[in-house]
Amino acid sequence: MSKTRRWVIILLALLVLVLIGVNLADREQQTPVTTDTNEPTYKSGYSSTLVYSPQGALTYRLISQHTEYFAAESVSWFTDPVVTSFDDQQIPTWSIKADRAKLTNDRMLYLYGHAEVNALTPDSQLRKITTDNAQVNLVTQDVTSDDLVTLYGTTFNSSGLKMRGNLRSKTAKLIEKVRTSYEIQDKQTQP
Repeated sequence: MSKTRRWVIILLALLVLVLIGVNLADREQQTPVTTDTNEPTYKSGYSSTLVYSPQGALTYRLISQHTEYFAAESVSWFTDPVVTSFDDQQIPTWSIKADRAKLTNDRMLYLYGHAEVNALTPDSQLRKITTDNAQVNLVTQDVTSDDLVTLYGTTFNSSGLKMRGNLRSKTAKLIEKVRTSYEIQDKQTQP
């Protein structure tokens, strides 16, 4: 082996060792990429979402002016949401509104600010529910609130603290400090 060939091999070996050292030094200086869990995974302007049952029937429709989804917590936030629930015959039964809402992975809808639930069917004696904050289970349609709640019916108005109800059965029960006023309908007698 000639002297020049030996020197070339030694220089190439040194060059390889230097490059390996530089590469390892760069790996140590790199910081891992972190995701900010306070930032949403995605944002959307106006959105309309349709949710169907496993049998293919429309269960509810959710419309909002702004939507943010956080994948780390599996939570969606909605601005000015309007949820319309449907019965088994796909007839709209209830309209649910609020200033803001949070939908969790287990189909719980948390309503914040001026929450309002309105009956959309004429046969419901319970016409409207208003409160500041409420929770709606979109599967069972149970409604709860620990704030001041006002119930409006066809012939009554009730207000009180802590409400428990179910939209499917069209019932609501006020728990504390209940005040109710009734409108008595005059029945006209025929001579």
